[in-house]
Amino acid sequence: MRPAPPALFPLLRSDLQARILARVYLGDEEESVAELAAAIAADPGNTAREVARLEEGRVLASRRIGRTKLVRADTSAPHYQPLRDLLSIVLGPATVLREALTGISGIKRAEIFGSWAVRYLGERGPAPADIDLLIVGSPNRDDLHDATEQAATRLNRLVNPVVISERRWESSNDGFIVELRSRPRVPVIEPVETSAVAS
Repeated sequence: MRPAPPALFPLLRSDLQARILARVYLGDEEESVAELAAAIAADPGNTAREVARLEEGRVLASRRIGRTKLVRADTSAPHYQPLRDLLSIVLGPATVLREALTGISGIKRAEIFGSWAVRYLGERGPAPADIDLLIVGSPNRDDLHDATEQAATRLNRLVNPVVISERRWESSNDGFIVELRSRPRVPVIEPVETSAVAS
């Protein structure tokens, strides 16, 4: 049975292909096939086969160091930049937002919620018109505004940040927060566990 295309962008042949392209094209770093598979939580064999298909079409390129195959976007292909731009719009908000928010102090957690998160996780429906962004913490509002505006420009899509204090997120019984906790969310910046910091 052929894998279903991703609900967020059905033009691609499968969810695996979507995850590979988003990771490689929006990450801008070489990775081994094993590292790539681990990063996107996919079977290494299936990942290797999909990488080979994408290499044949000059979507990906690779080189070997010893027995390790390193994979990257084929930046020499004429379709590289248009494809990267398209992937940034339809698959890349988490990556683009992570880059934009890096360096802003006071952010304990950042996640995409709402229609984009629901589509990304497989529920079908209309294409999202904007991106709802949960920010837990106490960032500088001007810095956050500048970062989300920058991301919105790159994504060609409005970004709507919702800032909630860490204490309120963890303890509030407010209906909106209870509903938000129960809904699909896509991580952008994950919280640092206290135990991990202590160690």
